[in-house]
Amino acid sequence: MRYLYLLALLVTLPLLSISQPNSNDELKTKGPFLRFEPSEVDMGKIPMNSVTDESGNIEITFYNDGSKPLILQQVNACCGTTVKEWPKQPILPGKSGKIKASFRVEPRPSRISRTVTVTSNALNGNSLKISILGEVIVPTDSNEIKLP
Repeated sequence: MRYLYLLALLVTLPLLSISQPNSNDELKTKGPFLRFEPSEVDMGKIPMNSVTDESGNIEITFYNDGSKPLILQQVNACCGTTVKEWPKQPILPGKSGKIKASFRVEPRPSRISRTVTVTSNALNGNSLKISILGEVIVPTDSNEIKLP
């Protein structure tokens, strides 16, 4: 009986190694490969008295690290975030592009947590998400607070 288990193990181990997913380096040589730089947008800590109408305007830079043109098919954002602009033309290998998005930042203490989802022909995932994080804080010096 032990020999039967050993034989089954010897037969299945090589099959498991065959089904391993491709490494990123392999995927880059086979087609388009989408990379965000930085991998998430960190807005940091924004004092309440520094919040403006422009505070929620962001740009997300992405790169095609692959060997074939990258085509963004759709760019969506969550919960009150608007995608203003994204490239409709193919992004050639080694080139980059920008996605412009905006949302309202409330002038009150709160965390910022948004997501932009990019659907493309990238081999490393046809639907990739990038997070937008930050926090609106109360200024530490009470003299900094602007009263209406």
